[in-house]
Order: sequence, then C-alpha cells, then structure tokens
Amino acid sequence: RALAHDEACAVLANPGLAALFAPGTLSEVAVSADVPGLGRMHGVIDRLILDETRVLAVDFKTNATVPDRPDATPEALLRQMGAYAEMLKHLYPKHEIETAILWTRSAALMTLPHDLVTAALARTTSP
Repeated sequence: RALAHDEACAVLANPGLAALFAPGTLSEVAVSADVPGLGRMHGVIDRLILDETRVLAVDFKTNATVPDRPDATPEALLRQMGAYAEMLKHLYPKHEIETAILWTRSAALMTLPHDLVTAALARTTSP
C-alpha cells in the first residue's frame, strides 16, 4: 500500500500532469461502440480530455517495468488503447483521437502514436 500511495502522490504532485486532473476532464468514462472485425466493445477509460477538435484518452498503468518508448509497450496494452481509439472514433467522428498511458511507477505520460495502437488492434482482428 505504501508504494501505491507514493506513486499516487507523485502523479498528483507532478506539474506536467496537472492538465489530466483539471476541471472539465472526465474520469472513469464508460465507452461502447461497434468495432469492425471485433463486434461490440465496451471499456472504461481512466481519463478523457475533450476539446473542440481533439479527444485524448489516458489509461493509468501500474506496471513495475515502464517501457522507455511507445513501441516497447506490451502488446495487450497497445491493443487496449487501439480499441479505445476505435470506439472514440465512432463516438467523436469530427475529432482527432489521441491515446496515452500514464505510467504511475514513473509518473510519466507516454503518448502513443495512432498508427502503433491501430496496428496492434488490427493484429487482434487478423486470422
């Protein structure tokens, strides 16, 4: 518990992450949409930030090992973020969709390239 507490405090104290917790941001957002090749999908996005042109979906991860670059992120996490991006594309068709992971161990936000997460999701639907 002490480690989880320390990680949470470090995340909340990091000024570079303040925008994730600003008024108007959404937490624990349930999403559901039909995803081609996978059918109806459901998920809960830890943090959602919306503006007139962009949607940023952020998931918090407590992995003990934090990858040093997006393409070193575990495949399952990339697929999860790809599914979020696909669902959000259907819910916000006029917005640019972005995804990121907040690694609590390092209190660092890692933006994930759209092509990386969509390719991971495509691997899910491949035979």
